[in-house]
Amino acid sequence: MHQETPSAPARGGGPPTGTEVEELLHAAALAPSSHNSQPWRVRWHDGAVEVHGDPARMLPAADPGGRELRMACGAALVNVRLKARTQGRRVHAQLMPDPEDPWFLGRVRPGAPLIPSDWEVELAAAIPRRHTNRHPFTGPPLSVTLRAELERAAWRERCRLIVVADPRERRRLREITVQAHRQQQSDPAFLAEWERWVGNPERVDDGLPPADARRAPRPDGAWRPRDFGGAVPDADRPTAPAEPGHDEPTIAVLTSYDDTALTHVKAGQAMQQVLLTATARGVGASFIAPPVELPDVRTEVRSLLGGVMWPQVVLRLGRGRPVYPTPRRHSEG
Repeated sequence: MHQETPSAPARGGGPPTGTEVEELLHAAALAPSSHNSQPWRVRWHDGAVEVHGDPARMLPAADPGGRELRMACGAALVNVRLKARTQGRRVHAQLMPDPEDPWFLGRVRPGAPLIPSDWEVELAAAIPRRHTNRHPFTGPPLSVTLRAELERAAWRERCRLIVVADPRERRRLREITVQAHRQQQSDPAFLAEWERWVGNPERVDDGLPPADARRAPRPDGAWRPRDFGGAVPDADRPTAPAEPGHDEPTIAVLTSYDDTALTHVKAGQAMQQVLLTATARGVGASFIAPPVELPDVRTEVRSLLGGVMWPQVVLRLGRGRPVYPTPRRHSEG
């Protein structure tokens, strides 16, 4: 996929052109989602981009309550907001605007002319370059300055990004991750769902191609259990060091103050702010999904972090070789 450059700011107060509408819809479609399921329906309606969750694309085994679906749609909404800003317009965003429709997760209406800020232009330019990086990361952990910038990105959406740096907490989180992966691998429903979405040659515009999730174990494998095609890491002989060091990823947990459906959408927005900021700084990211997909295990993660914040996403962050985009469905008009 080629790198896009931000559009020139709009000069008039008219509605977006057809080309600009297509840009907004395309930006939404580049959001991340579990198994690359792309569980949204995005359309231009009544002068706004609407993002609806698509329950037909929900993952009943990995995401039975739709939390990850709502987060994916929240990420799509951030992309639309940023793209509209680089078109030189204000944005008026509403989350879950229809109490009668729980799948109507957000609306973004472009407004009057307004020049975008530098950071909005920078993050919008990162949208087509953001790809989940499942390769090993090399070099030292992220600097304190960069970690602080990622934390500020999450706080724009009133969520907290907690970097897990304490060796004991990292060790326990790694153990929880391995245990959760083992539990999911023993669930026939999860495995069947995995086979439908990952490495399935019949999927051409969604899901994960075989090359994206069929690798042999590598140095930080305990943080990437799903990259091995179902292989279960050895909990007693972990492949990742207990303490962050050279060639060891930075591990961070995106958290929220409560755990409602609306909060899930907001957490998805915060997640995308973090991922785009990381991309703009040359930092790769991938998701450590198992410990937040099982309710009991997720409760353990919450306790590990102090018992107050709700963990929504566990991220592996670092510097690695570039990756290619995953397949994408066409946006609706």
